[in-house]
Amino acid sequence: MNFIAGAPKGDTLVRFVYEGELGGLKDAAKANNFSGRERELFVATEKKTRLIVAGLGKKDKFGTEKLRRAAAAAGQRARALDLAEISVDVPAGDRAENTQAAVEGIALALYEYKRFKSRNNKPLRLHTVRVDGDPDAVRRGEIYARATCLTRDLVNDPPSVCTPRYLADAAKRVAKKGVSVKVFDEKQIAKMKMGGVQGVAIGSTEPARFVHLQYRAPGARKTIAIVGKGITFDSGGLCLKPADGMLNMKDDMSGAGAVIGVFSALSELKPRVNVHGIFAATENMPGGSAYKTRDVLRAMNGKTMEIINTDAEGRLILADALSYASRLKPTEIIDLATLTGACVVALGPEISAIFTASDKIQKGLLAAAKSQGEKLWPLPLENEYLEMIKSDVADMKNSGGRWGGAITAALFLREFVDEGIPWAHLDIAGPALVESDRPYRPAGGTGVMVRTLLRYLEEQ
Repeated sequence: MNFIAGAPKGDTLVRFVYEGELGGLKDAAKANNFSGRERELFVATEKKTRLIVAGLGKKDKFGTEKLRRAAAAAGQRARALDLAEISVDVPAGDRAENTQAAVEGIALALYEYKRFKSRNNKPLRLHTVRVDGDPDAVRRGEIYARATCLTRDLVNDPPSVCTPRYLADAAKRVAKKGVSVKVFDEKQIAKMKMGGVQGVAIGSTEPARFVHLQYRAPGARKTIAIVGKGITFDSGGLCLKPADGMLNMKDDMSGAGAVIGVFSALSELKPRVNVHGIFAATENMPGGSAYKTRDVLRAMNGKTMEIINTDAEGRLILADALSYASRLKPTEIIDLATLTGACVVALGPEISAIFTASDKIQKGLLAAAKSQGEKLWPLPLENEYLEMIKSDVADMKNSGGRWGGAITAALFLREFVDEGIPWAHLDIAGPALVESDRPYRPAGGTGVMVRTLLRYLEEQ
């Protein structure tokens, strides 16, 4: 599907209207019980042109997320009508923001994962979307959506396909002009003394990989490291998950998938900041050689971790990834991970958490998330909770127990970021994968935080 900036052309036009502002569509709207409220849509004909009319709600409460959702509904109706080409009339206002939102809504809503479908695998007929809006924003919206859909593909791939080596190969494929990649194998991981990665990986027959992507911007004065969690399947290890808790654990690499998605777009967007993308990729399996409770692992930065729960493995591989990132001396570090069920209990399945002591990073990420319609909420780094992860035999425990689990996990990660480097942790455990369709997020991997991070990088 291609998006083209230009005046409307063809026989189908998507038009957006505010509640009560129907103009010449009043009669058709009345016949279709349409008033312009959010989630309302109807199809009509006007002078031989098919109109797909979508409601935006009240004008004084308009936001780009409402437009993104309305565009998604219009795109889905175009698919249902089996159309090959449509034009989109972007509403007045902030032309660039509205254009990008409309493009994203259509592109993201029409995403389908059909790799393993042998039946009903009819390709999308809609091949051209002509957008009467800002040309640069059309391009940007398409890039943002494509990056998000790449991450969705990786999350949706079965765990027997998306192995650590497969994830590393995906990182290699996004290395384009301006982007380089280094992939470290299990022997190199051992040489770098990444005890967290080694400990988690030892129970699996799939060898671990450690990946470092790098984007260089000419004249950049700032360097941001983005670190992702890459557990390609999480059985829980010897502390085995129950069957229903294990069902969707192919999504435990969503943080690493987001890193790959972000880097797939950087050579086109060309943000004015250097970016490192870092992740460790491994399975967490209960093999005969698997790490055990009360084992002690030593991370890359020398700190030791007593294992209380082998199902708290993500923070162990992130310990090494954050230690590695710190050695690069970036201006700031942002990590994202499907880290804790406790975060889902606290915020539900739609909201990611942000933990940071940096007001600047928090303000920037919250603004970026809002612009992209992604929900992000601050949670505290409560120092008193450090007592909960103290160990009698090591520097810290990898689990602080049931209460405040998202906070103690974030406090654990902080121990592996060099003092003086501003850092933020995003817990994306809730929205990384959805089990039922949302307005422009079909069931499955969502690619959450890819668009937020791209916007954040572009705003630097």
